[in-house]
Amino acid sequence: MKIDRIEKKLNRECGCNGCSTCNSKISRMKKYSKANIPVEYWNYSFKNFSGSTILKDKIVPYLKDIDEMYDEGKSILMVGTMGTGKTYSACCILKLALTKDFSGMYLNMVEIINNIISNPAVNSGAYIQKLIDVDFLVIDELDSRWIFPSEKTEQIFGSYMEYILRSRFQNQMPTVMCSNTRNIGDIFSGDFSKSFKSLTEHYADTIVVAGKDYRRS
Repeated sequence: MKIDRIEKKLNRECGCNGCSTCNSKISRMKKYSKANIPVEYWNYSFKNFSGSTILKDKIVPYLKDIDEMYDEGKSILMVGTMGTGKTYSACCILKLALTKDFSGMYLNMVEIINNIISNPAVNSGAYIQKLIDVDFLVIDELDSRWIFPSEKTEQIFGSYMEYILRSRFQNQMPTVMCSNTRNIGDIFSGDFSKSFKSLTEHYADTIVVAGKDYRRS
């Protein structure tokens, strides 16, 4: 496992056999791994964030009081161009929540589609309930390009996604969504488009992000 290699590397670089500093870092990383946060973001700090300044100014207040974000059930929808720091910001929020002993999960839209519709090894009912119940949920790559070219599939997934988001929003469970689709209503068609747009406009703080792709810098 990646976490085992990281643990060995930390101990080797520190020259210890499992000191308190290394153990504390490994404990955090195990939480990140369990929450499915991509390894790339494990060591990133928001103090070093070099993406959109507009996004940074919007995210800082959430990071300053993650307990308030949970208590008030605040949700965020970040939309805009690629490489502007949306995933970076979402992962920083989730990592902080995990260090405060909240439960959390990071997923992209493809994973959710596959686990609900295509993966026979997954109990879709239990999986959906897990997405509803987790304290902090990050849904990344929430974009129209992942919707299967099938009206029936879109109807199935659209109904599940609406149920998940409506349940979380109405029960004040913090949900962080990232999308490269500027007009969020374009992700789904028909009634699901209207419903999804209405839900996010009513319950989520929408942050529009523009600028250059900082990953190419």
